[in-house]
Amino acid sequence: MRFLRYISLFGLLGIVGSSCKVASKLPVGEKLYAGATVKIIKNDSLDSEKLPELKEQLLSYTRPLANTTLPLPFLSKYPYKVGFYYFFGTTESKKKVKLWYNFKEWLEKKLTEEPVFINRVLVEKNAENLQSILKSKGYFDAKVDWKLVEKKTLGAAEYTATLNRRFRIDTILFVSGESQFEKDFEKASATFKPGEYFDLGALKQSRIDIDKALRNEGYFYFKPDFIGIEADTTIKPQMVVLKVGPKPDISDQAKRQYQINDIFVNIDTKTEILSNIDPNSLDFFRGVILDDPAKKYKEDIFSDAIAFRPGTFFNSDLQSITNNRLIGLSNFKFIQSHFEVVNRLDSTLLDVYYNLQTNKKKSLRVEANAITRSSGLAGSQLSINWKNINAFKRGEFFKLSVNGNFEVQVGGNKASEYRDNYRLGADAQFNIPRFVAPFIKIDPEQSKVLPKTQIKLSYESFIKTGLYNLNSAGGSINYVWTRGRGIEHTLSPIGINLVKSSNISTVFIEEIFADPRLLIILENQFIVGGSYEISVNPKQYNKSNFSYRGKFDFAGNVFGLYDKIRNNPEKTGRVFGEYFSQFVRLENDIRYKYDLNPTISWANRAIVGLGVPYGNSLQLPFVSQFFVGGNNSLRAFRARGVGPGTYEKKGNAAEEFLGNNTGEVKLELNTELRFKFNSFLNTALFVDAGNVWMYKDEYIYDEGSLFSKNFYKELAVGTGVGFRFDFSFIIFRIDVATPVVKPWLPVGDKWVLKDIKPFDKTWRKDNVIWNFAVGLPF
Repeated sequence: MRFLRYISLFGLLGIVGSSCKVASKLPVGEKLYAGATVKIIKNDSLDSEKLPELKEQLLSYTRPLANTTLPLPFLSKYPYKVGFYYFFGTTESKKKVKLWYNFKEWLEKKLTEEPVFINRVLVEKNAENLQSILKSKGYFDAKVDWKLVEKKTLGAAEYTATLNRRFRIDTILFVSGESQFEKDFEKASATFKPGEYFDLGALKQSRIDIDKALRNEGYFYFKPDFIGIEADTTIKPQMVVLKVGPKPDISDQAKRQYQINDIFVNIDTKTEILSNIDPNSLDFFRGVILDDPAKKYKEDIFSDAIAFRPGTFFNSDLQSITNNRLIGLSNFKFIQSHFEVVNRLDSTLLDVYYNLQTNKKKSLRVEANAITRSSGLAGSQLSINWKNINAFKRGEFFKLSVNGNFEVQVGGNKASEYRDNYRLGADAQFNIPRFVAPFIKIDPEQSKVLPKTQIKLSYESFIKTGLYNLNSAGGSINYVWTRGRGIEHTLSPIGINLVKSSNISTVFIEEIFADPRLLIILENQFIVGGSYEISVNPKQYNKSNFSYRGKFDFAGNVFGLYDKIRNNPEKTGRVFGEYFSQFVRLENDIRYKYDLNPTISWANRAIVGLGVPYGNSLQLPFVSQFFVGGNNSLRAFRARGVGPGTYEKKGNAAEEFLGNNTGEVKLELNTELRFKFNSFLNTALFVDAGNVWMYKDEYIYDEGSLFSKNFYKELAVGTGVGFRFDFSFIIFRIDVATPVVKPWLPVGDKWVLKDIKPFDKTWRKDNVIWNFAVGLPF
């Protein structure tokens, strides 16, 4: 913590010192560019709600870009990177102190910017450019005036745009004809619609859309430049008449539709263009031809991955889909495609060539981590991962992991001799890049990416030294597929998880007699069910980014039906001698981010979860319950440190085993304002709120753990500041947080802001939470 204080102090002194340097170091007559403002004088045709968007667009076209300033009100005009530029001065010679030189060079790269100066010529050119942009948006009579406002060291540009009525598109005249090309062109031109405002950018996009539509119909050599668009503003006042059609001088080649002939796949070999010069040959449409000297792959994987089919028209969308599928196989480090017209007179056949350079098939990875917990436990974790990315020559992915960890008591309550934990486990995952299921087939021409079948198996033994062992084994079959842009579905028709206890010591049995609730730990859990998950990550729209993940789990429904059919009271709720769990569980994760400007963004997340036990289950199994707190949740509280409801740990012995602080209802809300200082250092101010509750059974905890209509009064709230260090390949994060509301305190004392004592060591120990993590929290 002292190190961070020194860094902060150094940064503050650097800013203060550099501020004195900027004014004195500027060249004579030069002013630092302080940015630009745009004022719009509109007429009645411009909607008021469109003004901020138009202003922002115009500002984005002004040049140059101003120096970076601090995103703080009292320093919003101060170019701190220019201050550091003058603060560091001239770089020293490498021959003096090499280590200091390298460190200083790194600091200069991250913290400094050369000053950006402004003059009247640049401002005048900007005004002319903004006037041209407005005309391209249909404001043909627009006028932009400018003014340069100069102060002691800064110069700001002010632009005033006077807008007259915006022109609309009145009529669209299409150049029609009888040929197939002309009919297809007119069909592809349906994106043009009368009544819309004239916008040159939209017209350019329409040309791209027409080109894409035609190339998807086999017009391989067509280009956007072959589309002619003429605009006439003289026919009707303040209206535009468009004439759209193919340019008269385009080649016959661009008017032809091309079909896919043969598809050549070369594995770790160079492209070989095969041309049949015999005009009498009828060697057409042979399909996929695999050139794989080392026999690494079987042909059917490429029949699935390549969306083209011999005899069909060329389609640019299928070309992109094929590339995405081949990349998704993770088998190839280099993918190159090439199209060649078959060498025959007036041929409209295309041979397709794919050159693929393979990745290493097998790999072994060893990971070791240190573990520390707030309870005083510390330990280490070791995992060994072996994977094969092409197990059976059809792109199958197989991964086997063996892991183990231990946690021993090194601090806190050392009096307990039963705090040490050990875990040993193994996981196997097998991914098949196709659906392995009866009566289900995905058409390669319809699916954007290859569907996957996942088979997962796992085993873990948790050893609570001197007390008991918990052994769990599980497996699942999952089907993963994509439909639409950024929408992924995962269906798990069956998942099995069995947890059984063993090696129960007499010491723990005595604890059970003292607190019967501990019997829950030893109850065998047999969870058989399935799940469905959907993940939506659409393309970012303007400055907004939205994503959603929803998951629905169900367990015990088939066995419950079987119970009713067999109608045997002695075996009710049991299968194979084990009690099975019955519940439904729903979880929703919604995220929204809005970019206020290039350096400030507002990120939000809401998580809502509900688990409902039914039948012979009073609670969800612990492994299926929710919790809050920790690095990526409520950062002012430790993991599993809140809830359920108003429940508070009493510090008794049973809580060492039962204190999971989990629940069956979850509500979590996170918001943070993110500031980007430079490419290396970002920071954030955040507020987190949330809790978990039990749905109907308070047996383990107390009555305050149940969800009620007063749930909003039981939310834990925390706030803090975060620092993010971007090393390009990884983001290291430090979040410092403190509680604002502690839901377990009595009514009237829940808000703890009044109790803040930052200079009190005991208060800091209990209320200042340091979170060290990799990656953003959401």
